[in-house]
Amino acid sequence: MIFDEHDLAGAVYMFSEDMEVIREMNFAEFQAVVDGYAPAVDLANRSLHAVFVEINCHYHIRNAVFFNVRFTSEGFVDSNYALPLFELSQNTMPGPDLGSGPIGLACSSHCALKSMAPMLWQPDLSEKLSELRILADVVVRNRIAIHFSDTSNSSGIRMEREPDISRQVMERSISESLRKEYDKELREQLTKAFQEQHLRDAEAVKMREGALSEMRQRYDSRIDEYQMRLSELQKRLQEERDRNAMLTETIDGQAKKIEGLREYFALKLEQMEAPESDGISANYEEDLKMAVEDATSELKDLLQMREVEILYRNEQENKLNEDLDDLRAQNKALMSNSGDVLLSRMLENGISFVTFQPGAGHITLPVGEISRYMENPVAYVAERCDVSEAHYNAWLEHYHVPICQTTNDSGEFCGENISRVESPADFVVGESDCCHKHRKSKKPRLKLAGS
Repeated sequence: MIFDEHDLAGAVYMFSEDMEVIREMNFAEFQAVVDGYAPAVDLANRSLHAVFVEINCHYHIRNAVFFNVRFTSEGFVDSNYALPLFELSQNTMPGPDLGSGPIGLACSSHCALKSMAPMLWQPDLSEKLSELRILADVVVRNRIAIHFSDTSNSSGIRMEREPDISRQVMERSISESLRKEYDKELREQLTKAFQEQHLRDAEAVKMREGALSEMRQRYDSRIDEYQMRLSELQKRLQEERDRNAMLTETIDGQAKKIEGLREYFALKLEQMEAPESDGISANYEEDLKMAVEDATSELKDLLQMREVEILYRNEQENKLNEDLDDLRAQNKALMSNSGDVLLSRMLENGISFVTFQPGAGHITLPVGEISRYMENPVAYVAERCDVSEAHYNAWLEHYHVPICQTTNDSGEFCGENISRVESPADFVVGESDCCHKHRKSKKPRLKLAGS
Protein backbone atom coordinates (compact mmCIF):
# COMPACT_ATOMS: atom_id res chain seq x y z
CA MET A 1 0.00 0.00 0.00
CA ILE A 2 1.17 3.60 -0.72
CA PHE A 3 1.10 6.24 2.01
CA ASP A 4 1.91 9.92 2.04
CA GLU A 5 5.35 10.85 3.28
CA HIS A 6 3.91 12.52 6.38
CA ASP A 7 1.48 9.69 7.17
CA LEU A 8 2.05 6.78 9.53
CA ALA A 9 1.40 3.30 8.07
CA GLY A 10 -0.43 0.79 10.32
CA ALA A 11 0.61 -2.88 10.51
CA VAL A 12 -0.03 -5.88 12.82
CA TYR A 13 2.54 -8.56 13.63
CA MET A 14 1.80 -11.92 15.34
CA PHE A 15 4.32 -13.62 17.67
CA SER A 16 4.45 -17.39 18.28
CA GLU A 17 4.98 -18.98 21.69
CA ASP A 18 8.74 -18.90 20.93
CA MET A 19 8.50 -15.13 20.30
CA GLU A 20 9.05 -15.41 16.56
CA VAL A 21 7.06 -13.35 14.07
CA ILE A 22 4.77 -15.86 12.30
CA ARG A 23 2.32 -13.51 10.56
CA GLU A 24 2.57 -9.98 9.12
CA MET A 25 -0.50 -7.99 8.04
CA ASN A 26 -1.20 -4.43 7.06
CA PHE A 27 -3.95 -2.95 9.19
CA ALA A 28 -6.62 -3.24 6.47
CA GLU A 29 -6.00 -6.99 6.20
CA PHE A 30 -6.19 -7.41 9.99
CA GLN A 31 -9.43 -5.40 10.10
CA ALA A 32 -10.91 -7.73 7.45
CA VAL A 33 -10.22 -10.71 9.74
CA VAL A 34 -11.79 -8.84 12.70
CA ASP A 35 -14.89 -7.95 10.64
CA GLY A 36 -15.34 -11.59 9.55
CA TYR A 37 -14.57 -11.10 5.86
CA ALA A 38 -11.39 -13.18 5.48
CA PRO A 39 -10.41 -15.92 7.99
CA ALA A 40 -6.81 -16.57 9.00
CA VAL A 41 -7.10 -20.37 8.83
CA ASP A 42 -3.47 -20.96 9.85
CA LEU A 43 -4.12 -19.14 13.17
CA ALA A 44 -7.36 -20.99 14.07
CA ASN A 45 -7.84 -21.97 17.76
CA ARG A 46 -4.75 -20.04 18.89
CA SER A 47 -4.19 -17.28 21.43
CA LEU A 48 -1.23 -15.13 20.37
CA HIS A 49 0.77 -12.07 21.34
CA ALA A 50 0.26 -9.37 18.69
CA VAL A 51 1.71 -5.88 18.13
CA PHE A 52 0.08 -2.96 16.32
CA VAL A 53 2.78 -0.56 15.06
CA GLU A 54 2.71 2.76 13.26
CA ILE A 55 5.61 3.22 10.81
CA ASN A 56 7.01 6.47 9.41
CA CYS A 57 8.44 7.05 5.94
CA HIS A 58 11.93 6.02 7.13
CA TYR A 59 10.52 2.61 8.14
CA HIS A 60 11.07 3.34 11.82
CA ILE A 61 8.52 2.42 14.48
CA ARG A 62 6.82 5.46 15.98
CA ASN A 63 4.12 3.80 18.12
CA ALA A 64 3.67 0.19 19.30
CA VAL A 65 0.66 -1.38 21.06
CA PHE A 66 1.31 -4.87 22.52
CA PHE A 67 -2.07 -6.66 22.74
CA ASN A 68 -3.40 -10.22 23.08
CA VAL A 69 -5.68 -11.72 20.43
CA ARG A 70 -7.53 -15.04 20.23
CA PHE A 71 -8.71 -16.70 17.02
CA THR A 72 -11.76 -18.96 16.74
CA SER A 73 -11.88 -22.41 15.15
CA GLU A 74 -12.85 -20.77 11.83
CA GLY A 75 -9.83 -18.45 11.85
CA PHE A 76 -11.68 -15.23 12.78
CA VAL A 77 -10.82 -12.96 15.70
CA ASP A 78 -12.87 -13.82 18.80
CA SER A 79 -16.09 -11.83 19.09
CA ASN A 80 -15.02 -10.52 22.54
CA TYR A 81 -12.16 -8.57 20.93
CA ALA A 82 -12.87 -4.85 21.31
CA LEU A 83 -9.54 -3.04 21.49
CA PRO A 84 -9.38 0.55 20.13
CA LEU A 85 -5.88 0.22 18.69
CA PHE A 86 -5.71 3.73 17.20
CA GLU A 87 -6.92 5.27 20.47
CA LEU A 88 -4.27 3.32 22.39
CA SER A 89 -1.58 4.42 19.89
CA GLN A 90 -2.59 8.06 20.48
CA ASN A 91 -2.35 7.62 24.28
CA THR A 92 1.04 5.93 24.60
CA MET A 93 3.85 6.48 27.10
CA PRO A 94 7.46 7.21 26.16
CA GLY A 95 9.44 4.09 25.28
CA PRO A 96 12.96 3.23 24.06
CA ASP A 97 14.66 4.86 21.05
CA LEU A 98 14.62 2.63 17.95
CA GLY A 99 16.21 5.11 15.51
CA SER A 100 13.80 8.07 15.31
CA GLY A 101 13.65 9.10 18.93
CA PRO A 102 11.68 7.48 21.77
CA ILE A 103 8.72 5.49 20.48
CA GLY A 104 5.17 5.63 21.89
CA LEU A 105 4.62 2.46 23.91
CA ALA A 106 1.38 0.84 25.13
CA CYS A 107 1.69 -2.46 27.05
CA SER A 108 0.51 -3.93 30.33
CA SER A 109 2.98 -1.84 32.35
CA HIS A 110 2.81 1.28 30.13
CA CYS A 111 -0.85 1.99 29.45
CA ALA A 112 -2.51 5.39 29.74
CA LEU A 113 -5.96 3.75 29.54
CA LYS A 114 -5.91 1.63 32.70
CA SER A 115 -9.10 -0.27 31.77
CA MET A 116 -7.31 -1.70 28.71
CA ALA A 117 -4.19 -2.89 30.57
CA PRO A 118 -5.49 -6.47 31.26
CA MET A 119 -5.85 -7.03 27.49
CA LEU A 120 -2.22 -6.05 26.80
CA TRP A 121 1.01 -7.99 27.33
CA GLN A 122 4.45 -7.04 28.57
CA PRO A 123 7.46 -7.13 26.17
CA ASP A 124 11.08 -7.38 27.27
CA LEU A 125 12.19 -3.79 28.02
CA SER A 126 15.67 -4.72 29.18
CA GLU A 127 18.84 -3.60 27.44
CA LYS A 128 18.52 -6.29 24.77
CA LEU A 129 14.99 -5.14 23.83
CA SER A 130 14.42 -8.52 22.14
CA GLU A 131 10.82 -8.12 20.86
CA LEU A 132 11.34 -4.48 19.89
CA ARG A 133 14.56 -5.28 18.00
CA ILE A 134 12.81 -8.13 16.19
CA LEU A 135 9.98 -5.76 15.23
CA ALA A 136 12.45 -3.13 14.01
CA ASP A 137 14.17 -5.68 11.74
CA VAL A 138 10.83 -7.01 10.42
CA VAL A 139 9.60 -3.50 9.63
CA VAL A 140 12.77 -2.75 7.68
CA ARG A 141 12.38 -5.99 5.65
CA ASN A 142 8.89 -4.70 4.70
CA ARG A 143 7.40 -7.99 3.48
CA ILE A 144 3.89 -6.49 3.46
CA ALA A 145 4.92 -3.94 0.80
CA ILE A 146 4.32 -0.64 2.59
CA HIS A 147 5.44 2.31 0.41
CA PHE A 148 5.60 6.06 0.95
CA SER A 149 5.35 8.70 -1.78
CA ASP A 150 8.32 11.09 -1.86
CA THR A 151 6.82 14.59 -1.73
CA SER A 152 9.64 16.35 0.23
CA ASN A 153 12.67 18.30 -1.01
CA SER A 154 16.18 18.24 0.46
CA SER A 155 17.27 21.31 2.44
CA GLY A 156 18.90 24.02 0.33
CA ILE A 157 17.16 22.91 -2.92
CA ARG A 158 14.60 25.38 -4.24
CA MET A 159 11.50 24.60 -6.25
CA GLU A 160 12.52 25.92 -9.65
CA ARG A 161 9.55 24.98 -11.80
CA GLU A 162 5.84 25.09 -11.13
CA PRO A 163 5.20 21.88 -13.19
CA ASP A 164 7.19 19.90 -10.56
CA ILE A 165 4.74 21.01 -7.88
CA SER A 166 1.78 20.02 -10.05
CA ARG A 167 3.36 16.63 -10.72
CA GLN A 168 3.80 15.99 -7.00
CA VAL A 169 0.17 16.95 -6.32
CA MET A 170 -0.94 14.64 -9.12
CA GLU A 171 1.18 11.77 -7.77
CA ARG A 172 -0.32 12.25 -4.33
CA SER A 173 -3.83 12.28 -5.77
CA ILE A 174 -3.17 9.15 -7.82
CA SER A 175 -1.67 7.40 -4.77
CA GLU A 176 -4.72 8.24 -2.66
CA SER A 177 -7.06 7.11 -5.44
CA LEU A 178 -5.20 3.82 -5.88
CA ARG A 179 -5.27 3.17 -2.14
CA LYS A 180 -9.04 3.75 -1.95
CA GLU A 181 -9.61 1.56 -5.02
CA TYR A 182 -7.48 -1.19 -3.50
CA ASP A 183 -9.41 -1.07 -0.21
CA LYS A 184 -12.74 -1.15 -2.08
CA GLU A 185 -11.71 -4.09 -4.27
CA LEU A 186 -10.33 -6.00 -1.27
CA ARG A 187 -13.61 -5.62 0.66
CA GLU A 188 -15.66 -6.64 -2.38
CA GLN A 189 -13.55 -9.78 -2.86
CA LEU A 190 -13.78 -10.62 0.84
CA THR A 191 -17.57 -10.13 0.79
CA LYS A 192 -17.90 -12.37 -2.27
CA ALA A 193 -15.70 -15.04 -0.69
CA PHE A 194 -17.74 -14.94 2.51
CA GLN A 195 -21.02 -15.31 0.56
CA GLU A 196 -19.64 -18.25 -1.43
CA GLN A 197 -18.45 -19.90 1.78
CA HIS A 198 -21.90 -19.40 3.31
CA LEU A 199 -23.53 -21.09 0.28
CA ARG A 200 -21.10 -24.01 0.50
CA ASP A 201 -21.86 -24.37 4.20
CA ALA A 202 -25.61 -24.40 3.54
CA GLU A 203 -25.21 -27.03 0.80
CA ALA A 204 -23.03 -29.19 3.05
CA VAL A 205 -25.59 -28.98 5.87
CA LYS A 206 -28.36 -29.90 3.44
CA MET A 207 -26.40 -32.94 2.19
CA ARG A 208 -25.64 -34.03 5.75
CA GLU A 209 -29.29 -33.74 6.78
CA GLY A 210 -30.33 -35.75 3.71
CA ALA A 211 -27.83 -38.50 4.52
CA LEU A 212 -28.92 -38.61 8.16
CA SER A 213 -32.60 -38.71 7.14
CA GLU A 214 -31.98 -41.62 4.75
CA MET A 215 -30.01 -43.50 7.41
CA ARG A 216 -32.75 -42.87 10.00
CA GLN A 217 -35.44 -44.16 7.63
CA ARG A 218 -33.43 -47.30 6.90
CA TYR A 219 -32.92 -48.15 10.56
CA ASP A 220 -36.51 -47.25 11.45
CA SER A 221 -37.63 -49.75 8.80
CA ARG A 222 -35.42 -52.47 10.29
CA ILE A 223 -36.71 -51.73 13.80
CA ASP A 224 -40.32 -51.92 12.55
CA GLU A 225 -39.56 -55.29 10.93
CA TYR A 226 -38.12 -56.70 14.17
CA GLN A 227 -41.05 -55.33 16.15
CA MET A 228 -43.49 -57.06 13.76
CA ARG A 229 -41.62 -60.36 14.15
CA LEU A 230 -41.59 -59.95 17.91
CA SER A 231 -45.32 -59.21 17.94
CA GLU A 232 -46.01 -62.32 15.84
CA LEU A 233 -43.95 -64.51 18.16
CA GLN A 234 -45.70 -63.06 21.21
CA LYS A 235 -49.05 -63.84 19.58
CA ARG A 236 -48.02 -67.45 18.86
CA LEU A 237 -46.69 -67.81 22.41
CA GLN A 238 -50.04 -66.65 23.78
CA GLU A 239 -51.83 -69.21 21.59
CA GLU A 240 -49.59 -71.99 22.93
CA ARG A 241 -50.27 -70.87 26.49
CA ASP A 242 -54.02 -70.97 25.81
CA ARG A 243 -53.74 -74.51 24.38
CA ASN A 244 -51.67 -75.57 27.37
CA ALA A 245 -54.37 -74.22 29.71
CA MET A 246 -57.04 -76.14 27.78
CA LEU A 247 -55.01 -79.38 28.02
CA THR A 248 -54.53 -78.84 31.75
CA GLU A 249 -58.29 -78.43 32.17
CA THR A 250 -58.86 -81.60 30.11
CA ILE A 251 -56.43 -83.58 32.29
CA ASP A 252 -58.12 -82.35 35.46
CA GLY A 253 -61.53 -83.35 34.05
CA GLN A 254 -60.30 -86.81 33.06
CA ALA A 255 -58.79 -87.32 36.51
CA LYS A 256 -62.05 -86.38 38.20
CA LYS A 257 -63.97 -88.69 35.86
CA ILE A 258 -61.62 -91.63 36.60
CA GLU A 259 -61.93 -90.96 40.32
CA GLY A 260 -65.72 -91.08 40.02
CA LEU A 261 -65.62 -94.39 38.12
CA ARG A 262 -63.28 -95.85 40.72
CA GLU A 263 -65.63 -94.95 43.55
CA TYR A 264 -68.62 -96.35 41.64
CA PHE A 265 -67.03 -99.74 40.91
CA ALA A 266 -65.61 -99.97 44.43
CA LEU A 267 -69.11 -99.60 45.78
CA LYS A 268 -70.40 -102.30 43.43
CA LEU A 269 -67.66 -104.69 44.50
CA GLU A 270 -68.50 -104.22 48.15
CA GLN A 271 -72.09 -105.17 47.45
CA MET A 272 -71.14 -108.42 45.71
CA GLU A 273 -71.17 -111.41 48.06
CA ALA A 274 -69.99 -114.10 45.67
CA PRO A 275 -66.56 -115.62 46.34
CA GLU A 276 -65.34 -114.57 42.92
CA SER A 277 -65.79 -110.96 43.90
CA ASP A 278 -62.23 -110.75 45.21
CA GLY A 279 -60.76 -111.90 41.86
CA ILE A 280 -63.01 -109.61 39.85
CA SER A 281 -62.09 -106.71 42.13
CA ALA A 282 -58.39 -107.45 41.72
CA ASN A 283 -58.68 -107.66 37.95
CA TYR A 284 -60.74 -104.51 37.82
CA GLU A 285 -58.27 -102.62 39.97
CA GLU A 286 -55.43 -103.77 37.74
CA ASP A 287 -57.23 -102.78 34.53
CA LEU A 288 -58.29 -99.48 36.01
CA LYS A 289 -54.76 -98.74 37.18
CA MET A 290 -53.30 -99.52 33.74
CA ALA A 291 -55.93 -97.34 32.01
CA VAL A 292 -55.23 -94.46 34.38
CA GLU A 293 -51.48 -94.82 33.89
CA ASP A 294 -51.84 -94.88 30.10
CA ALA A 295 -54.06 -91.81 30.10
CA THR A 296 -51.80 -90.01 32.56
CA SER A 297 -48.66 -90.89 30.56
CA GLU A 298 -50.21 -89.62 27.34
CA LEU A 299 -51.31 -86.38 28.92
CA LYS A 300 -47.90 -85.91 30.59
CA ASP A 301 -46.21 -86.39 27.21
CA LEU A 302 -48.49 -83.79 25.67
CA LEU A 303 -47.88 -81.42 28.57
CA GLN A 304 -44.11 -81.92 28.36
CA MET A 305 -44.16 -81.22 24.62
CA ARG A 306 -46.06 -77.99 25.23
CA GLU A 307 -43.64 -76.96 27.95
CA VAL A 308 -40.70 -77.55 25.58
CA GLU A 309 -42.41 -75.51 22.89
CA ILE A 310 -43.09 -72.69 25.36
CA LEU A 311 -39.46 -72.76 26.53
CA TYR A 312 -38.28 -72.56 22.92
CA ARG A 313 -40.63 -69.65 22.25
CA ASN A 314 -39.35 -67.85 25.35
CA GLU A 315 -35.75 -68.33 24.20
CA GLN A 316 -36.64 -66.96 20.75
CA GLU A 317 -38.43 -64.01 22.28
CA ASN A 318 -35.46 -63.20 24.56
CA LYS A 319 -33.03 -63.48 21.66
CA LEU A 320 -35.15 -61.20 19.49
CA ASN A 321 -35.41 -58.67 22.33
CA GLU A 322 -31.62 -58.73 22.75
CA ASP A 323 -31.14 -58.35 18.97
CA LEU A 324 -33.60 -55.44 18.98
CA ASP A 325 -31.75 -53.72 21.88
CA ASP A 326 -28.40 -54.24 20.12
CA LEU A 327 -29.81 -52.86 16.89
CA ARG A 328 -31.17 -49.79 18.67
CA ALA A 329 -27.82 -49.22 20.40
CA GLN A 330 -25.96 -49.67 17.09
CA ASN A 331 -28.41 -47.32 15.41
CA LYS A 332 -27.91 -44.70 18.11
CA ALA A 333 -24.11 -45.09 18.06
CA LEU A 334 -24.03 -45.06 14.27
CA MET A 335 -26.20 -41.97 14.12
CA SER A 336 -24.03 -40.23 16.72
CA ASN A 337 -20.67 -41.34 15.29
CA SER A 338 -21.58 -40.74 11.68
CA GLY A 339 -22.81 -37.26 12.50
CA ASP A 340 -19.72 -36.43 14.61
CA VAL A 341 -17.34 -37.78 11.95
CA LEU A 342 -19.09 -35.84 9.21
CA LEU A 343 -19.15 -32.66 11.28
CA SER A 344 -15.47 -33.09 12.20
CA ARG A 345 -14.52 -33.52 8.53
CA MET A 346 -16.54 -30.46 7.60
CA LEU A 347 -14.85 -28.50 10.40
CA GLU A 348 -11.37 -29.61 9.23
CA ASN A 349 -12.22 -28.36 5.73
CA GLY A 350 -13.01 -24.89 7.05
CA ILE A 351 -16.79 -25.24 7.11
CA SER A 352 -18.63 -23.66 10.06
CA PHE A 353 -22.27 -23.67 11.08
CA VAL A 354 -23.82 -20.26 11.53
CA THR A 355 -27.49 -19.53 12.20
CA PHE A 356 -29.27 -16.24 12.49
CA GLN A 357 -31.88 -15.99 15.24
CA PRO A 358 -33.89 -12.92 16.29
CA GLY A 359 -32.56 -11.42 19.46
CA ALA A 360 -29.25 -13.36 19.27
CA GLY A 361 -28.01 -12.42 15.79
CA HIS A 362 -25.55 -14.70 14.04
CA ILE A 363 -24.64 -17.68 16.24
CA THR A 364 -21.68 -19.91 15.41
CA LEU A 365 -22.64 -23.45 16.50
CA PRO A 366 -19.86 -25.60 17.99
CA VAL A 367 -19.86 -29.22 16.81
CA GLY A 368 -20.82 -30.55 20.24
CA GLU A 369 -23.94 -28.32 20.45
CA ILE A 370 -25.43 -28.91 16.95
CA SER A 371 -27.56 -31.89 18.05
CA ARG A 372 -28.89 -29.92 21.07
CA TYR A 373 -29.73 -26.99 18.77
CA MET A 374 -31.54 -29.28 16.29
CA GLU A 375 -33.61 -30.87 19.09
CA ASN A 376 -34.96 -27.50 20.32
CA PRO A 377 -33.69 -24.37 18.53
CA VAL A 378 -35.93 -22.04 20.58
CA ALA A 379 -34.61 -23.36 23.92
CA TYR A 380 -31.01 -23.11 22.65
CA VAL A 381 -31.42 -19.48 21.49
CA ALA A 382 -33.26 -18.58 24.72
CA GLU A 383 -30.31 -19.95 26.70
CA ARG A 384 -27.87 -17.88 24.61
CA CYS A 385 -30.01 -14.78 25.35
CA ASP A 386 -30.03 -15.58 29.12
CA VAL A 387 -33.83 -15.86 29.27
CA SER A 388 -36.30 -18.71 29.70
CA GLU A 389 -37.89 -20.45 26.74
CA ALA A 390 -41.37 -19.12 27.63
CA HIS A 391 -39.98 -15.58 27.97
CA TYR A 392 -38.23 -15.87 24.59
CA ASN A 393 -41.44 -17.14 22.90
CA ALA A 394 -43.38 -14.19 24.36
CA TRP A 395 -40.72 -11.74 23.11
CA LEU A 396 -40.62 -13.46 19.69
CA GLU A 397 -44.39 -13.01 19.26
CA HIS A 398 -43.97 -9.32 20.19
CA TYR A 399 -40.93 -8.99 17.86
CA HIS A 400 -42.81 -10.29 14.81
CA VAL A 401 -46.06 -8.39 15.55
CA PRO A 402 -45.36 -5.37 17.83
CA ILE A 403 -48.90 -4.47 18.84
CA CYS A 404 -50.65 -3.95 22.19
CA GLN A 405 -51.84 -7.28 23.61
CA THR A 406 -54.16 -5.77 26.24
CA THR A 407 -57.86 -6.69 26.32
CA ASN A 408 -60.47 -4.66 28.20
CA ASP A 409 -63.16 -5.99 30.54
CA SER A 410 -65.50 -6.73 27.62
CA GLY A 411 -62.83 -8.85 25.89
CA GLU A 412 -62.02 -6.35 23.12
CA PHE A 413 -58.45 -6.51 21.82
CA CYS A 414 -56.49 -3.21 21.73
CA GLY A 415 -54.04 -4.01 18.84
CA GLU A 416 -52.42 -0.57 18.73
CA ASN A 417 -48.90 -0.42 17.19
CA ILE A 418 -46.15 -0.12 19.78
CA SER A 419 -42.36 0.22 19.72
CA ARG A 420 -40.51 -3.03 19.17
CA VAL A 421 -38.12 -4.21 21.91
CA GLU A 422 -35.03 -5.48 20.08
CA SER A 423 -33.52 -7.55 22.91
CA PRO A 424 -35.27 -10.43 24.75
CA ALA A 425 -33.48 -9.49 27.97
CA ASP A 426 -35.07 -6.00 27.87
CA PHE A 427 -38.58 -7.36 27.27
CA VAL A 428 -41.02 -7.37 30.21
CA VAL A 429 -44.22 -9.37 29.77
CA GLY A 430 -47.27 -7.21 30.47
CA GLU A 431 -45.26 -3.98 30.10
CA SER A 432 -43.27 -4.06 26.84
CA ASP A 433 -46.22 -5.56 24.92
CA CYS A 434 -48.70 -2.84 26.01
CA CYS A 435 -49.35 0.56 24.51
CA HIS A 436 -48.62 3.73 26.47
CA LYS A 437 -52.27 4.17 27.52
CA HIS A 438 -52.71 0.69 28.99
CA ARG A 439 -49.22 0.69 30.46
CA LYS A 440 -50.14 3.71 32.60
CA SER A 441 -53.29 2.02 33.85
CA LYS A 442 -51.40 -1.02 35.14
CA LYS A 443 -49.53 -1.32 38.39
CA PRO A 444 -45.74 -1.37 38.16
CA ARG A 445 -44.25 -4.84 37.86
CA LEU A 446 -40.85 -6.11 38.84
CA LYS A 447 -38.78 -7.88 36.19
CA LEU A 448 -37.95 -11.33 37.51
CA ALA A 449 -34.37 -12.52 37.28
CA GLY A 450 -33.87 -15.09 34.54
CA SER A 451 -37.20 -14.25 32.84
